[in-house]
Amino acid sequence: MRYSRIFAVGLVAVGLIVGPPASPARAAQAKSPGLGCVPAAKPDPFQPDPFAVSLTGAFPSGLLPIADDVRKLILHSGLPCQDHANPSIGKEKEGLENLQRAFDFYSWRTFIALNSPASGDPIEGASARARTQWEDMGNFKQLLDVMLPVKMQPPKWPADKAAIAAERERLMPAECQAAHKEMPDRMIVKMIEESFNEPFKTGPLIDQHGRYAIFDILMNREMFDYINTNHLYSKAGQAANSDLLVDFPPGNDQPPGANAPPTLGAFMLKVSWKILVPEEIRAGNFHMVEALVLMPPGDPKAKRPCLPETLGLIGFHAVHKTIARPQWIWTSFEHVKNVPDRGEVSAGRFNGPYSFFSTSCKGRCADENATPPRPWDPDPALRLSFRKDNSFKSQIVRETPLEPATRNMNTIFQSMLKGTVWEHYMLVNTQWPSTFACTSLHSLSFEAPTPATDFVKQPDMTCSPAPTFMANSTLETYSQGEVPLASSSCIACHGNAVSFQKRPSNPKPGAIHLNQSDFTFMLEKAQ
Repeated sequence: MRYSRIFAVGLVAVGLIVGPPASPARAAQAKSPGLGCVPAAKPDPFQPDPFAVSLTGAFPSGLLPIADDVRKLILHSGLPCQDHANPSIGKEKEGLENLQRAFDFYSWRTFIALNSPASGDPIEGASARARTQWEDMGNFKQLLDVMLPVKMQPPKWPADKAAIAAERERLMPAECQAAHKEMPDRMIVKMIEESFNEPFKTGPLIDQHGRYAIFDILMNREMFDYINTNHLYSKAGQAANSDLLVDFPPGNDQPPGANAPPTLGAFMLKVSWKILVPEEIRAGNFHMVEALVLMPPGDPKAKRPCLPETLGLIGFHAVHKTIARPQWIWTSFEHVKNVPDRGEVSAGRFNGPYSFFSTSCKGRCADENATPPRPWDPDPALRLSFRKDNSFKSQIVRETPLEPATRNMNTIFQSMLKGTVWEHYMLVNTQWPSTFACTSLHSLSFEAPTPATDFVKQPDMTCSPAPTFMANSTLETYSQGEVPLASSSCIACHGNAVSFQKRPSNPKPGAIHLNQSDFTFMLEKAQ
């Protein structure tokens, strides 16, 4: 597996990892209502996971099918409050392999809990169109419904269905109001540049039907409450908070205090969608939503089209801050038919058709992982088609193949989800801060304001991400590979995120000032 060598420094004999006590400010934020979590049981049936064989080699014979009682236990286990990785517990020979396996198992549990029906029905009976827990406005909120224009601030988190409906109407773009009256139950996707242009403005992703992939970002209630309480939803609020050391609340099974309930902590999602064509809708192999898609701003004199589309989920980043992982846990899933691996392409063995790769293209269309030709901005007249003549379609290959243990874990979970749309999704990888001694280091200044920031650490604020590189073919398409400082690493990249905080005009001698935003670029979207 591809890990940083620094990991060896921090891999020591550790048991259950417990971080420092949460501050009063954190505890107050953690009490906000919203999507809850499930603490580890005692004894914990998932420490280690119930699969009593090694998964690092070929898929073990006789493992499938998973016993029905074990399958139900896992599929209905709920959203974990925090991770419980331990190098000394598990079925693998190496501690590092036990840790990665524990995080991958946590990732699958998280994926299932978030994608279970919002109705409360079990995931086994969910249809491809069933609204998920994360699509419920009571559980997650879209970024652009928080970072509002100045005249619409502050953002609100509705307390009940009536308030949700009222807030939905307040935030409805003028361009979508007519379509919303005809189709009132559709999800609203408000596009900006980041909705079609990949990180660091590396270009859009175009499917094999010549249409843009669409990206969206969401946050949970605890993350929203922290932003709202500290007025981080506006540039003015961030500038006024120059002495705030941004530190979102973590998930914790056992918060300090008598009878304190478990907390989920800050949780953010980044998802990618493709616009489905009729045959894809009929096949039902994508989780799909009916949406009104407001195209990104262009000519200020022109009206922005608001398009009714059926969207299929193709990529899913779930990012969770926990008490033991202040650099967050970064989970990434994809649809299995997004792209082929490099090895499959080299061998000419395909399992298509793929959404972003043609097995029959010749000539210029065979330029793999090439950024599209400019201009990149969507043309309102083309209604999210990239070119009028469909002359360009992305030809994407996954450069870093899935590890055997991850593939085997996917096979297990896909077997348990057989017959549902979710059998068509796979875990790409889980990235986590590997140097455990580092994750326990907090502020170097004893005078730092509460809560003591997680980000003044030595020697490495990212605490050696493992694996070193991780890329989702639909969300980090053009930064795949293993080139330091250039290839995709979730923690390393997000360690550079900043806000609009300004240095105090009269700083105290020796005071620490960090213009940082706790591993999220969300605060940069404040208006």
